[in-house]
Amino acid sequence: MTALLVAEGLGKSFRRGGARLVAVDGASFSVDGGETLGIVGPSGSGKTTLARLIIRLIDADTGTLRFEGADLLALRGKALRATRKRIQMVFQDPLAALNPRASVADVIGDPLRIHRLADRANRPAAVAHLLDRVGLPAALASRAVHEISGGQRQRVAIARALATEPRLIVLDEAVSALDVSVRAHILKRLVELQVESGISYIFVSHDIAVVRAVAHRIAIMDHGRIVETGPTAQVIAAPQSATGKALIAAVPRLMPAED
Repeated sequence: MTALLVAEGLGKSFRRGGARLVAVDGASFSVDGGETLGIVGPSGSGKTTLARLIIRLIDADTGTLRFEGADLLALRGKALRATRKRIQMVFQDPLAALNPRASVADVIGDPLRIHRLADRANRPAAVAHLLDRVGLPAALASRAVHEISGGQRQRVAIARALATEPRLIVLDEAVSALDVSVRAHILKRLVELQVESGISYIFVSHDIAVVRAVAHRIAIMDHGRIVETGPTAQVIAAPQSATGKALIAAVPRLMPAED
């Protein structure tokens, strides 16, 4: 199978005062079509910077990044805008990422309008369809973003990401702020959407228990480097890196039931 996304030696550093801070250091990985790669690591390990490099919110200092066979880092202008339809991102805080005073219809309808995927007459039906895909009623379209619950807002953010029919969605701590029951519903729906459409995900999280529920493979980051990769079940059962062992050990476990 040809990989959808291939990163080799991605690097990014920032200047802080007089010092140089290396945020991502030689990251290499791939994602296949219809696959979920979980990127896991402690706070400050470089996960979010890597996610932003992937979708070109920031530019890499070193390395290569190929998407659907094309050199993603070389794209500019019209070619980059066209590719952005195929790669979308869902952020941790939808209230900060979306206009809180805009209606749900406008938030989801904007990418349909910008990329000319639905005209004004057909946009309400397209928005209703996208809401249905994430398990929300069409009536929610008239509500303002700040008027709906956190779980509903995150589903709206996912619906917005789905509007352009992307091949890849990067989710950066997308369920970390939600309660357990809402989180479980959203993770279940993400898996269902993947089965339906063959979409790929990069799921960024500090919580390996959440990633375990959705990821086919895991890449563990620490101090900007990917220190371990492998199939999810294999990495969780027998982590090889010190960071992986620490993350697995931190997952809460239920006490065994007495006979």
